[in-house]
Amino acid sequence: MTTQQLSAFLDGFERAAHEASATEENYQREAAARLKQLAEARAFGFRRLNLMRTVAAAIQDCGTEDDAIVRGSTAFLHEVGWSTENESQQEALEKFQPVIRACWQIKQAEAETDSAANPDDVGKQLSEFEDWFGTARNGPFLSVLEREIVELPLVEPC
Repeated sequence: MTTQQLSAFLDGFERAAHEASATEENYQREAAARLKQLAEARAFGFRRLNLMRTVAAAIQDCGTEDDAIVRGSTAFLHEVGWSTENESQQEALEKFQPVIRACWQIKQAEAETDSAANPDDVGKQLSEFEDWFGTARNGPFLSVLEREIVELPLVEPC
């Protein structure tokens, strides 16, 4: 093998190594993006679950639909950390009320052993609310529920 042939042979290895490196970097970017999507889906799933558990618990002992709307609204506001002092929060609360109403109807159907109410209606109403919020506020509703975790330094007692 001549020096030129050896050089060409090594150039082929170098090209293959650079291609493999580029492929690996692309894969790492794609994997990081996918991991971020999965983490967001998990976080949103638990936020949705916690919100709906809170609302369902709040309306559990309500005697009327109006009472359920009031208590469910209070639970919603508490869960998202709002006070309805501004117009956009009040609008969001009003758009969430069909979700509370759907929960109330399920509760009433169970109490009356009526099978007319469909639990999927709650999910449909919640999905419609989240879609509305995403469009109106240019971002997902469940990001509002994100809680920043403040890490405090470890201080040892003297």
